[in-house]
Amino acid sequence: MNLDTFIGQKEIVFTLKKALKNPFHAYIFEGEKGLGKKLLARIFSKHILCENKSSCGVCKSCHLFDASSHPDFKIIKRQEDKKEISVESVREIIKDLSRGPIFSDRKVFVIEEGEELSTSAQNALLKTLEEPPPYAIFIITCNNIERLLPTVISRSVVLSFKRYSASEIARILSQNNLEPKDYIIKLCKGNPKITLDFYNKEVQNKRDYIFDKILQYDGAGFGLIKEFESEFEKFKNDFEFLFENIIYFLRDALLYKKTKSIELITNTDKLEKIIQFSNKHTITHIYRLLQDFMVLDRYPDANVVSENVLDMIFLKLSGG
Repeated sequence: MNLDTFIGQKEIVFTLKKALKNPFHAYIFEGEKGLGKKLLARIFSKHILCENKSSCGVCKSCHLFDASSHPDFKIIKRQEDKKEISVESVREIIKDLSRGPIFSDRKVFVIEEGEELSTSAQNALLKTLEEPPPYAIFIITCNNIERLLPTVISRSVVLSFKRYSASEIARILSQNNLEPKDYIIKLCKGNPKITLDFYNKEVQNKRDYIFDKILQYDGAGFGLIKEFESEFEKFKNDFEFLFENIIYFLRDALLYKKTKSIELITNTDKLEKIIQFSNKHTITHIYRLLQDFMVLDRYPDANVVSENVLDMIFLKLSGG
């Protein structure tokens, strides 16, 4: 894949193409998770390091890059056993920079999830951003730019990634040899990662599990709640997935209850379950549940305070 075949983010791709001959020393690719920031960072890096500046796939630099052995390309990210990217990691970058390029005329460093840089790491990086060597290029991918120091941001070109159109999502699915499905394109909210995740059997199994549990709900099913609780561990790191699936299901049930039409339903692959739930409950009851879960969906730091959120969910499901 190269800049010409990358799908979406047209304005950003255009900017990067123009920058190939004379790139800036630091870029921040910012936006929500799943919009292709890491992929585009790699593609741009390959272009920069390519002997022909075209990601030709033929030159020695491209071969080294494709083999993940290019000496002038480094990816820096948080280690799994660490809470943040340490200042030591940044010092390693600075040490590496002092040696200059080995093969290409540039050295490219991609820092993934830059918001995970510690404050001291950001301050150490700042010194290099203020006076970078002429061959140094930094690309910082970031899901939450507000956690970066303003001084780091001000010394970088910020490129903000946007959600994709339905047609772009369909093209990405075709590119991955997947059949575009209308309900998935609606549910993914223009996010390629969410889209591709829907084709994962484990994700679909979780979705089926959630819908089956909702369908069993009778307004005061404490037994159901205890059963839900016993298997809730699988969602402790993904409350957003849980909440969004419940919200979309309840929204569909409410729309069907009010209109008796399936045209506005998003989960078109689950029509039978939605209709069954809708027929089982009143409009007022479904609406109250929908409102409750919409509040829970906005609960701050849900992944951190999972037990508190879990208690709230059980309370709502039991009619509390």
